[in-house]
Amino acid sequence: MTTAVKVNTYLLILLVVSLATTAEAEAGWPWHSKEEKEAKWAEKAARPVGSRQKYKFGELWPPVPRPTGPKRHFWNKYHHAHYWPYPYNCEDQAYVRDIMARQIHNGWTDQTTLYAYHFDKDGNKLTEAGLIHLRWILEHAPENRRVIFVQTADHSIASQERLANVQYAASEMSGGQSVPSAMLRVTPAYGRPAREEDLKYRAYVGSILAPRIQYTAGGGSAANGGE
Repeated sequence: MTTAVKVNTYLLILLVVSLATTAEAEAGWPWHSKEEKEAKWAEKAARPVGSRQKYKFGELWPPVPRPTGPKRHFWNKYHHAHYWPYPYNCEDQAYVRDIMARQIHNGWTDQTTLYAYHFDKDGNKLTEAGLIHLRWILEHAPENRRVIFVQTADHSIASQERLANVQYAASEMSGGQSVPSAMLRVTPAYGRPAREEDLKYRAYVGSILAPRIQYTAGGGSAANGGE
């Protein structure tokens, strides 16, 4: 074998070994994996929008709170500008809808609650106002909101008495069919008894002063000076 052939053979072997080593190194290189490429771009896309706050000459530029991490990539900036206000307005809409759904849920919970003033103090039986409100729940509340809540009393025995009386009254009103579930609810009373409101109204009406100017029944002229 001539010297030139030996040199070419050695060069070929070195080339093969070099290619194999390079292939092994590239197999472990993070940016050549599809999954890691996706993770890299996902991390860049998750960066907040807007300019970054920088620290120069002992001051923060700008002084208002701003992101301080790495900047967004050009393609992410283009996507953000091209599809604005998406997807941020969708997040805002979902936030508002969630608040409204909570308010609606709390409102229906309040409307389907039998409070302490719906019960007698002796025996914890439903008063006439409590029976009327219970019938309204059974007949007018939407089916998905037809749950009877009972305000808890100061003692567990009294709370169980209220719950049992409500379940019995609901069963009597519905004839034992499709009786909605009833459960105790720990909550303060947001209203006042009807008797208390009636007494306040009667006291208000009784305190109204009589008119000082008297008028005749037919002519419309003042009684003290009309012709």
